[in-house]
Amino acid sequence: MTDSSLRIELQVRYGDLDTLGHVNNAVYLTYFELGRVMYFRKYLPSFDARNVRFVIAKAEVEFKKSITMDEKIYLETSLDSIGNTSFTFLHRITNQDSSLVYAVGKIVAVSIDENRKPERVPEELRRLKA
Repeated sequence: MTDSSLRIELQVRYGDLDTLGHVNNAVYLTYFELGRVMYFRKYLPSFDARNVRFVIAKAEVEFKKSITMDEKIYLETSLDSIGNTSFTFLHRITNQDSSLVYAVGKIVAVSIDENRKPERVPEELRRLKA
């Protein structure tokens, strides 16, 4: 399998909104997290959210347009690159009915061992970029 990606529909909830009626900036990272979890569930059969063996080392979000309550949006998640101990996901939130992009994100994660020390990215994950 090469360059796998995932597209899911997101539901904007009232609690996601700030006082101006827009999705709060911090919520974008929660959306990205959901994308990564769903990605792992789809492409890595052994994934268990209760036993995550990585930490987020860097999170970038580029906000392009505000999302409001009634927007119909999708999240696209793809594995961008894999290093020795780290891997990078790309995320993009788009409009359901057009090519409008609300935000793009880049998340760098580091694989860790039981002592929380960096370790080599698992082969199962590496195969997704082979």
